[in-house]
Amino acid sequence: MTTMITRRRRFTVAVAGAATLTALAAGLAPAAGAADNYGAIAYSGNGSWGRSWDYPTRAAAEATAVKSCGYSDCKVLTSFTQCGAVAADGEAFQGGVGPTLISAMKDALSKLGGGYIDTWACN
Repeated sequence: MTTMITRRRRFTVAVAGAATLTALAAGLAPAAGAADNYGAIAYSGNGSWGRSWDYPTRAAAEATAVKSCGYSDCKVLTSFTQCGAVAADGEAFQGGVGPTLISAMKDALSKLGGGYIDTWACN
């Protein structure tokens, strides 16, 4: 009887874990139609940043990100239609893009050669 209860609990935990992973993956994927929207991430030399998402044009997304950054030296590091991320290593910043948040993060980290994710956005 104890063995049966233990197996049921393991099965229940496994099913709940799989459901959680599926929900998480779905939540990180961009919404359908996101390709019609643009986003951008801009950075200043002092590490300040600005983000934008769900803009109808790339120019509007980039202008908003630069304005949100708030410094005269802010420059767009990445523009995207699905997801964008910026990796940092304490000395440099590098933007990346991808169809999902995870892929955008991997792209930014790969381009920088390591580091950590400093900020991100998805449409």
